[in-house]
Amino acid sequence: MKYITVLLFLAFFVLPVGAQQMISVVDYDMRDPIGHACFILDGDTIAYTSPQGIAVVPKRPGIVTVMANDYKSMIFIADSIPAVIRLKSEIKKLDEVFVFGKLGLRNKFTDNSGYDRIQGKYAGAGGDLNAIFRIFGYRPASEKRRERVKKNLEAFDKAPSIPEPQTK
Repeated sequence: MKYITVLLFLAFFVLPVGAQQMISVVDYDMRDPIGHACFILDGDTIAYTSPQGIAVVPKRPGIVTVMANDYKSMIFIADSIPAVIRLKSEIKKLDEVFVFGKLGLRNKFTDNSGYDRIQGKYAGAGGDLNAIFRIFGYRPASEKRRERVKKNLEAFDKAPSIPEPQTK
């Protein structure tokens, strides 16, 4: 009788663990965990992810939809949900934005490092980094390209023009 009680006691704790699976939900590009993602099974919410992106989902037959704010939802058959789900973002992020007007550049925005790409220096303190690099012989690609185009235009202007054929 003791063995039957012990087996029933163990079966009570082992069976529910076998009927659940731990799933991690992460961002497709950055691999950051996505918190508060929702698992929906045939219209009923069955689980949410923790802020660390982990959810314990019960194994039930049906179709599971994984949804999160600002991410595309994914649909799985409940028996074949992978251990790691990678959701693609629907939001496009920009590092910097240039706004041009009629008279040229109006507003400038820097990236997160504080480096102002228009002026070629850091926004807070410090000087022109290109001036420091030029001491060692560095020239930006745009400056090299500008000189190359200028030489080609001068060579084109100096070239003798082709006389037009004369008709009689």
